[in-house]
Amino acid sequence: MSENISAAQLRLFIERIESLLEEKKGIQDDIKSVFAQAKATGFDTGTMKQIIKLRAMDEADRREREALLDLYKGVLGMLDGTPLGRWAVERVAPPPKPAPSEPEGEPPAEAEPAPEGDHAPSEPEPPPATIDDARAMGTAAALEGLPVTANPFVARDPRRSAWDEAWCQAIGSDGMDIPAFLRPSPKKKPGGEGAEGGEQ
Repeated sequence: MSENISAAQLRLFIERIESLLEEKKGIQDDIKSVFAQAKATGFDTGTMKQIIKLRAMDEADRREREALLDLYKGVLGMLDGTPLGRWAVERVAPPPKPAPSEPEGEPPAEAEPAPEGDHAPSEPEPPPATIDDARAMGTAAALEGLPVTANPFVARDPRRSAWDEAWCQAIGSDGMDIPAFLRPSPKKKPGGEGAEGGEQ
């Protein structure tokens, strides 16, 4: 380092940095104060922070993040019963197998109507599946080649996670294989395609 250090210039830089740090602290205190006011008004500050992060993102990155989030939630059954949840499940589920066709020349067999006034006794409903039953069902589904979205149990049912866990163990996958149409697009390297020296 040069021995001709200007004490006045160094002091000027240090004092400017100290001043900016004080301003930064003041701005952070102001932000906390605004969040406290919002919370007192009834707003959820955690959600507000997420919205601020999303607004700071590029529109394409934001759409990609939201699509992946919806996909993951759909696969985990967290969008159960919503149009978006059904869309996510349909996009990752394999196409349905066609039903076997009836032989030509033979009309489909019709069920004989029950005699009037004579009702067949209803069969008793089977007992509800246990957690162990759910695990066995998950293993069987994996061995049959069914996707993880075939889980019959609703969200927040402990049998759903038992089914998922058994399915994953049987197939040796976490069930989160992302379809190509929803995979994140590769990030562009700074300086264009010809840039060298970046991380692989």
